[in-house]
Amino acid sequence: MRLFLAVLVGKLVRQVVKLRGGGSAYPGRFALLVYPKLLKRTLSNFRLGVVLVSGSNGKSTTTSLAVATLESQGLRVFTNSSGSNMPRGIASAIVHSAKLSGAIDADIAVIEVDEGYAEQIAKELVPNWFVLTNVQIDQLNRFYEPDRVFEMLLEASSFASDGVIVNGSDANLIELISRLDANEVFQVGASPDALKAWPKGALAAPVFGLSNRKVDSPVLVRIISEKDGSTNLEVAGIDVNVSMPGKGLHFAIATALSVALGIKIAGKDFDLDKAVSRISSLPTVYGRGEQTSYNGASFQIMMMKNPPSMQANLVAMGKTRNNIWIAVDEGTPDTSWIYDIDFSGVSGVEVISGSMAWHLALRLRYAGIPVHSVIPDTKDALQRYVDYLSGIGEPGILLSNYEQMMVVRKLVGLHDLEGGRS
Repeated sequence: MRLFLAVLVGKLVRQVVKLRGGGSAYPGRFALLVYPKLLKRTLSNFRLGVVLVSGSNGKSTTTSLAVATLESQGLRVFTNSSGSNMPRGIASAIVHSAKLSGAIDADIAVIEVDEGYAEQIAKELVPNWFVLTNVQIDQLNRFYEPDRVFEMLLEASSFASDGVIVNGSDANLIELISRLDANEVFQVGASPDALKAWPKGALAAPVFGLSNRKVDSPVLVRIISEKDGSTNLEVAGIDVNVSMPGKGLHFAIATALSVALGIKIAGKDFDLDKAVSRISSLPTVYGRGEQTSYNGASFQIMMMKNPPSMQANLVAMGKTRNNIWIAVDEGTPDTSWIYDIDFSGVSGVEVISGSMAWHLALRLRYAGIPVHSVIPDTKDALQRYVDYLSGIGEPGILLSNYEQMMVVRKLVGLHDLEGGRS
């Protein structure tokens, strides 16, 4: 009865939230108040179990690609596609997909989880598989200490009943799987050629606490190269080219992890061609290289939340002109880390917005990069930027933190997140 009431209340709240244009986590928050065991009760009965995806960065992209890969194999997949990865966000996804009885029509769940909640969720759900993207330096106000994130992910992944798949180009994750006793462990790798163009800070935190234990971990997928939104992968001795939903080695790693998961879930029936075809047609996860348009102008939304994600986006962007918009607000309360970012590929910024706009403008001034407009109000900045893009007749790039990304998406008419992929 409480399960029924929780789902019903969540669905009612969802309708109210959609009318008011509110956040995607509210339905789950109310549903969990009615029935705190909602996650365990609804997600523990899938035929092929539960997969959790976590790490410092790249969780949403990896989850989206993993879902697409498994769906290409004919599986029905439940996921939290909005990227709201704490318990209330996962509960909101349940509210959206479940019948009033709590039943969800799926064979398997692939769920993105915040690293801070990973152990709690893993303990509750006991996942079959755990997929780990990286261990990176975060913002000072959150999980700045990578060794703390390492311990969180180590504890969480130890609950995986079938195995763990990691990004093997992150030495910290290789160390992590060396400490797992009961689990099968697998990795995806990257060739030296694929790695050479990428600064270490954009891929992983500095290596720490290595035990030098050897890890006999099979490499399921190897990244041979990555360029301009496509990657060449080696899978079981077969070379295959995959068009990705975004540019950069971080997208290639997410692609490789998704294919590796597909191999382990589908087993001998895994169809690589179907997986490649589906991934190649997949739209970008919202805010992660998402292309949008407004009043006749188009621009790409690239979200950054910490030093590695911002540096990775800058590297992926390549040499740029003066058509960038940067938006950062108090969702990034400590912006001191921007002084560690290499802006050498940026020749100019057209607009900076958000409550932290002047902090960014000062940093760029120190770097000698011209900033044409500082407009703290996001709505005014959007109009200014669109006018600029219309004038030059070229597309632009918005580099923003999560909170500003959500504001801009709403302003340009992109609202729904929890129902289906955006």
